[in-house]
Order: sequence, then structure tokens, then C-alpha cells
Amino acid sequence: MPEISVRPMTDAEFAALRPRMVREYAADRVRAGDWDPADAERLAAESHDQLLGAGVRTPGMLLLVAEAPGGDPVGHLWLALERAPGTAGAWIYDIEIAPERRGQGFGRALLHAAEVEAARHGAASIGLNVFGTNDVARRLYQSAGYRVATMQMNKDLAGVAETLEPPASL
Repeated sequence: MPEISVRPMTDAEFAALRPRMVREYAADRVRAGDWDPADAERLAAESHDQLLGAGVRTPGMLLLVAEAPGGDPVGHLWLALERAPGTAGAWIYDIEIAPERRGQGFGRALLHAAEVEAARHGAASIGLNVFGTNDVARRLYQSAGYRVATMQMNKDLAGVAETLEPPASL
């Protein structure tokens, strides 16, 4: 296993990463059926601006970078040190490892660093959301000791109205 280091993200790294974070979050929400594609990128940008208005200097937020030997950045993690102001839980908003570097321990190293920092700041727990279609991430989180706390389920109803008779009471 190569030596993995984790460090705080720089302003320049955040500026370069933010547009991709917004695009990918918008795409995730569209895939999940939460947002209309026409509005998704605007909504994702508004969400990021609200939560990370001062970038890496946003109070209560911590952005970390995983580096491979030699200092090449290979992934990042965005941690809220409080799930909501006044709570005892931290929240991982985003974690991503470069596709060619997945399965090499970088995700696990970022999770561990986030857990340590959250505990250092007084968090009693740490949570995250994972989209149901992301099997690789779900396996990583489960193997790192995360458990399902809540579960949302959706069903696409496209075409249902045309194929079924309405209940007699309607």
C-alpha cells in the first residue's frame, strides 16, 4: 500500500474543483429524480454557494485532499463539522477519488481523516448520504463501519396513469 497523505485543500484547488462539484451534484440529483435537468445546475450552484460561501475558509467546513506519494492530489472530501448548528454530529457532503486511483486506500484514508477531525471538534457521530446506485461507495462506507440510518425510496411513475384504471373511489 503506498504512503497516503491527507491535507487541507487550498483556495486555488477549491476554485478549480467547485465547477465540477456543482455539475456532478446536479447530475446526481437529476439521476435520482429529485431535480429537473433544466434547473439542476442552478440549484446545485445555489446549494454550494449557501453551504460553502467562503470556500475553504467557510466556518464549520473542512475540505481535505488525499495525495499520492510524490504529492499528486488524487481525491477530496468535504466535511461539515456540525450536521446543523448546535448538533453533535458531523456530515460528509462529498468524497471523490480519481477513477484510476480508486481501490488503493485513498477513500478510506479521507474517511479516517474526516472522522478524526470531526471527533477532535466534538462530534459524537458522522453521517453521509450515498445514492442507491453507487454500489462501490456503499461497500466502502459499510466496510468502514457506517450503517444505514434512514432510507429514501422512489418509484418512477412514467406511463402508470395510461396503463392503470383509477381506483373506484376517485
